Amino acid sequence: WPPPPLVRELRSRFIPWAGDVCRFEAGTLAKALGLQEFPALLVLQTLPRGAADAIEWPRGCFFRVHWLRCGRVDERELVRELSQLGGQLDAERDQRAAWRQQLQQMQEMNSAFARAMGDTQLRAQRQAAEMEALREAEAEERPCFAVLYESRYGHEPPNCFEGSFEEALACARSEPRLLLVWLFDDGAESDSLSQAVLSGEVFGAFVAEYFVMWPGNAERWLVPKQLYQHLRLESLPTLLVLQPMSVFEAEILPWGDPRAVEFPANSAWALLGCWSGAPDEEAVVAFLSEHGERAAELERRREEARQRSREQAAAMRALRDEQDREFQESLARDLQLSSSAPAPPSGSGQPTQEGTAVAREREARELAASEAQRKSDELAARRRGVAEKLLAVEAPTVGLCKLVLRMPSGCRAERTFGAEEPLSVVYDWADCCGELHGFQGGEPFEVPERFTLATTYPRSLLTDRERSLRDLQLVPNAVLAVVADDD
Repeated sequence: WPPPPLVRELRSRFIPWAGDVCRFEAGTLAKALGLQEFPALLVLQTLPRGAADAIEWPRGCFFRVHWLRCGRVDERELVRELSQLGGQLDAERDQRAAWRQQLQQMQEMNSAFARAMGDTQLRAQRQAAEMEALREAEAEERPCFAVLYESRYGHEPPNCFEGSFEEALACARSEPRLLLVWLFDDGAESDSLSQAVLSGEVFGAFVAEYFVMWPGNAERWLVPKQLYQHLRLESLPTLLVLQPMSVFEAEILPWGDPRAVEFPANSAWALLGCWSGAPDEEAVVAFLSEHGERAAELERRREEARQRSREQAAAMRALRDEQDREFQESLARDLQLSSSAPAPPSGSGQPTQEGTAVAREREARELAASEAQRKSDELAARRRGVAEKLLAVEAPTVGLCKLVLRMPSGCRAERTFGAEEPLSVVYDWADCCGELHGFQGGEPFEVPERFTLATTYPRSLLTDRERSLRDLQLVPNAVLAVVADDD
């Protein structure tokens, strides 16, 4: 035992213990381990209760034998064995320490995640409670806005729309006019704008001529506050000029309007202008005049374009009717000439064959034209009958599915169906939508005699007419293309 390497190894990693097997404690340990030859060197590692391969001796103490050597041992061999065993024990100890550190880090991460989840849920609950309070305040105060305004300022408010934001958009789009959104708060500048500008006759005249005005308290009401945050406005009061649009114009498609904003759901609009600043009647009137007159000019141009389209369609129909009349007259003259032509001489065989071939070809053309006209008339009559039936069908009120059809010619048609209706109903409507558009005051347009409906993005043909619109994932709205079938 005296050699220095052995002493250093024992002091650094082991606790030495010696016992005479002729005495009780050491002898009992030798019997427990089944030792027969002495001296014996053992390296033991203590274990917790319940560990695998643990030896219990004495009662309540658990260990396992890492290394055992009986008889004489060389000094260098003993140092080498103890060094290797100590290195192994150190590695295991370091690994357990690393595991404990990783476990501690995981516990800390779990605790941090639980705190973050709790904070997120708390913020969500607070936000939901705030939104509910704003919604209740808007539902309570909006119906009596005129009374509150008059009691605050001592005069009647400007002519404002009393419904919701969605209803105001629908009203402005149907008239058609622009939507003027007035966002305000309870501050001094909002009071000054109401007193100095909004109560003036000039402001009221411009609103009555060009706009549908919708007021909103951006501090106390839900939708006005959401608008304020959505547009990232910086001050109140603010006047917004919005162009109402169809929700299908807000689709992310090549033909979609990049200005279109869909908010709230199933409502679309584009922001044309925004005014905020010191209450100046001249500046506000100039702002309203600019956008109102521009919108009126655009509407006038659109009306002229629609009038030109109607005139072109009428001219095309007149030209087609004239061509049909001339064809019928030419057909009648040919029939009259063929019936009154003299018989060829008996001695000339070749002219008789040529005349017969010409007559047969003419008769074939006449029969083909007559058959095509008959089929066209039957198709038009059938489509008009289906269109008249669809006019009498009431639009559904729940489970809605709004569909837009795009024809190969570029024309569009729009209709609302029930989400559980089969695709065959949409095919019936698509077949007669040209005549139906004419019955509703628009210009009829051509629909291919045979066609297939397809989704636009991703491209997919809709051929199973028994499936419902919900099963086909067309709810709540979709754009379908009419693909003409090749003959």
